[in-house]
Amino acid sequence: MFESVSASDIAMQGIRAQRVRMNIIANNIANAQSTRTPEGGPFRRQLVVLRGEQMGISGGEDKFGVSVKSVEDDTSPFRMVFDPTHPDANADGIVAYPNINLPTEMIDLLSAQRAYEASVDVLLQGRRMTQKSLEIIQA
Repeated sequence: MFESVSASDIAMQGIRAQRVRMNIIANNIANAQSTRTPEGGPFRRQLVVLRGEQMGISGGEDKFGVSVKSVEDDTSPFRMVFDPTHPDANADGIVAYPNINLPTEMIDLLSAQRAYEASVDVLLQGRRMTQKSLEIIQA
């Protein structure tokens, strides 16, 4: 017995994963200047780790979707800026800012957006094909 996995199923997994990715990137951008968090210290950039996931076997071919494996903190060092007037400056006048680089975040956001749009296009094309098939059957 084999399990049928459609392109729509795979595309929906891609849409979900890229939506999580876009949300995390938006959170990073929003906190790019946050020098204080409830845990203490500056905000730490977060990264989404995706993984390929086998969805089943259909006609002997493996079908792989994608899922969010985890959301992890980026362990790269904080950006240190000399600003003795800042309330979070240390004794030497240095302020630790989040390890967020806005151009990198924007590139990651564009990448996630393009992947999201591609998955939506797969869904739309699948529906168009189904509609055309129905029209042919009815003719």
